[in-house]
Amino acid sequence: MKKNVLVTVSSIAILGGIAWFGAHHAERVMVDKGIERFKQALGPDVSFTYTRAKPGLLGRSVRFNGLVFRQGSETITADEAELTKPDTQDSDVTRIHHLSFRNFQLADTAGSLHLKTMEMDDLALPTKAEDPTAPDMQTLSIGHVQATGLHGFVSALQSDLSAESASMDNFGADEPSHLQARNVQLSTDAAPPRHIKAESMSVDGVALADLYKTLTTGAPYTAHANTRDISIDQLSMDGTTALLRAKRVLSHATHTEITEQEVSSIQGLELWPDVPNMGWMPSLGYDHFVGDVVLNDTYTPKTGALHLETLSIDSANMGRLHIHGELGQATSASMLVDSNADMQVITLTLDYIDHGLVPKALGAIAAARDLPPQGLLAYVQAQSATAQNPAFASFFHWLANPGKQTLSVTLKPEQPMPIMQVAASLGGLASMPELAQKIGLSVQAH
Repeated sequence: MKKNVLVTVSSIAILGGIAWFGAHHAERVMVDKGIERFKQALGPDVSFTYTRAKPGLLGRSVRFNGLVFRQGSETITADEAELTKPDTQDSDVTRIHHLSFRNFQLADTAGSLHLKTMEMDDLALPTKAEDPTAPDMQTLSIGHVQATGLHGFVSALQSDLSAESASMDNFGADEPSHLQARNVQLSTDAAPPRHIKAESMSVDGVALADLYKTLTTGAPYTAHANTRDISIDQLSMDGTTALLRAKRVLSHATHTEITEQEVSSIQGLELWPDVPNMGWMPSLGYDHFVGDVVLNDTYTPKTGALHLETLSIDSANMGRLHIHGELGQATSASMLVDSNADMQVITLTLDYIDHGLVPKALGAIAAARDLPPQGLLAYVQAQSATAQNPAFASFFHWLANPGKQTLSVTLKPEQPMPIMQVAASLGGLASMPELAQKIGLSVQAH
């Protein structure tokens, strides 16, 4: 009896061993065939090597050690990589259900990237047609990716990039993405050096795959009809000295086929004198600017018209400036940077409430002319009383008492006028008062 039991157990063990070996061998064959099909699908310029490949159950997954992937100018390496195929019967080997890496590195002409860990879901790798002149049959797309320990170099910006952690959804051609990152840093040592940091950032609605293509190939980036949201917390920028701080940056934009509407704000903004156009602050006794900024506008790309609902700059120890109006040949970005000198003024209104800036400016002017502050103030009051132009009279009256009234300045040129020409006309009013009518100047203190 015992002999029969031993024979039976031994037979089962042998059969189990044969079955396990057969299944393991079948998995190995499935993996080898899958890797070969994978290489063929990606094209003849692909090199795919590894030190070890261990198959998972039924060949649905495989774990690689010492992976090296090369395609064209792009090289990817990883200490470990695990790939899981979709659960469907889809025969497309370039579509991957889940892909994970440890110690991932990528290098190409656009730059380099190192990640401590990375997890990807719903990945479609780029493929090429057999005809080298044919367009790509499939571009890179990723459903979701998250990574830790990010360090990279962006060739187009000549800058180093790092982040403690990052996650992204919907990376693909013409597809709005969602990106989140923590402890982000961007640094460049090229003149002028810049070091930018943010505690956290979120970007939603920007086609990041198209933006990447723009950076790597120079192709223009086209905004699609959708909404875009950006949020940045604890932003800082430094050069050889401090340049900028912001507690929070928020921006919401809606793009349609006709218009682009944007509402943006910067809370707790600090700017130092080395920022362009801010070098005047030390001469007025300010070491830096502290305040908030709000921008609300609607832009019509077809006509270049910009309706400025408000551009508000509020500083507790300087003043509050509120601007609204209609502009031509403009973009919303033109309101925050001086990159569009041809921007046309159709109508523009500026309302200003002083919180201490004007007396400091008058004091600096008096010092430059070697006059006591009281002497300059007496001159201003005299100009207010004798000025024949109502705009001048209102302005000088307000200048003598800036803390008590709001100064409203309206510009409505006879025909749309470049903003730089308007500025030049304002500067020449003292010698050519007739320019006031040309630029449609009116001033009120109330």
